[in-house]
Amino acid sequence: MLRRGRKSLAFVLAAAFVLGQLGCSGLFSGRGGGESGGKPAPHFEPGFNLFSPEQDIELGKRSAQEVAQQMPLLNDEPIVTYIRGLGAKLAARAGGHKFPYQFNVVATKELNAFALPGGYIFINAGAIAAAKNEGELAGVMAHEITHVALRHGTNQASKAYIAQKGLGVIGAITGDDSDLGQVINSVGGAGANMLFLRFGRTAEKQADLEGARIMAESGYDPRDMANFFKTLQSQGGQRTPEFLSDHPDPGNRVAAITNALPSLRVSDKPIRDTEAFMQVKARLEGRRAAGSLASTAEPARTGPRDPTTNTSGAARPAPPAPNFQPYSAGDNSFAFQYPANWDALSAGDDGDAQMIFAPKGAYGKLGDALVVTHGIFIGAVAPAASDLARANAAYVQQQLDINADFRVVSQSQKISIGGREGYATTVAGKSVVTGVTEVDIIYTTATADGRLFYLITMAPEDEFESYQPAFRQIINSLQLAR
Repeated sequence: MLRRGRKSLAFVLAAAFVLGQLGCSGLFSGRGGGESGGKPAPHFEPGFNLFSPEQDIELGKRSAQEVAQQMPLLNDEPIVTYIRGLGAKLAARAGGHKFPYQFNVVATKELNAFALPGGYIFINAGAIAAAKNEGELAGVMAHEITHVALRHGTNQASKAYIAQKGLGVIGAITGDDSDLGQVINSVGGAGANMLFLRFGRTAEKQADLEGARIMAESGYDPRDMANFFKTLQSQGGQRTPEFLSDHPDPGNRVAAITNALPSLRVSDKPIRDTEAFMQVKARLEGRRAAGSLASTAEPARTGPRDPTTNTSGAARPAPPAPNFQPYSAGDNSFAFQYPANWDALSAGDDGDAQMIFAPKGAYGKLGDALVVTHGIFIGAVAPAASDLARANAAYVQQQLDINADFRVVSQSQKISIGGREGYATTVAGKSVVTGVTEVDIIYTTATADGRLFYLITMAPEDEFESYQPAFRQIINSLQLAR
């Protein structure tokens, strides 16, 4: 972006036994009324859970709000409307609790999709683009819907909580904020979201087979789900597609889906291609051409390691270090922690009111402009308006004016940052240094003395997700003067 304690052996064995049972609660059984050819249709029930379905919804809502702050959501009404319509059609066939399913699209080329407890489902634009027809896309979405319906996320959290606290905690968790917060903090705090996103092979098998049933009952051919997995495997190479990383193969998943077909009522004329799907694919291709989404292929890096040099093909900056160090503004207006391998630099003439924190090789000058490709801008400036909403809008527009190739991909959303009300806005555009799409999130709030505090996270789109843990830790450590 341009910028002018050991446990007894008996207890360990007992806990291991119980946790093994908890993970196997959704056993394969017959499903009445949905059988064909005498073979039982796949059907599973939710496993052990300390949470109620209503608490799934509350936890999912919290996690979805964090996702909206940290990831660029696609703000394209025709595409999002199509995904939500397809999702609602499939979710109507889901079993279990009738969760209020919600579907959103993440504006990234990465080939992935994920589900949070309570019905919050996110489909990456890269997954839509990779699907050869609507049937394959429906397979991805039915798989994620099943994770919600079978409550895999909170089943994971329940098992993790018992592993930490022992068997004595088994019982109902009350619905108040302090109790839910205590459980989530106990199993990893803000990082507990990972429990909701990475499932074991048992959960993946259930999502495949129950998802196949949802597809068949919605008019699709489950073999399209299997075909999508084949596409993922063929695109693996040295870099495993993120979907397969987050959704490990339970073993012969394509064969398992195929073997389930005789038990399902698959239409003689299943839905595959639709006009709506083809229009959405064409619209995504147009976005790629405009630079708002990168190619699904690994983009070539045209920029140098150090923006002050002009040699191409050099390595990327080192990833954020796992250990962090503190920083406090000279006027004590804000303090936070940042990766230990990042440099702290002044970005203006007014001391630490405007600062850059970035790894070596990710900052420098391009002509008279200051350039940063990975890292953060942080500081406080005089607001352009007397109320926060208008001051935020003016600041975002100022950044767009400086970076002519950038545009808003997710409109300003109200958030809490540093314990205060603020805004988060996602912008993206082609970097003049790297030549690939860069994703920036602009956070703003008001300081105690009436200035506009800002924090801008930035990384190339193909590295965006790998930088998120560091950005999240920076934001969570932020303290503003009262």
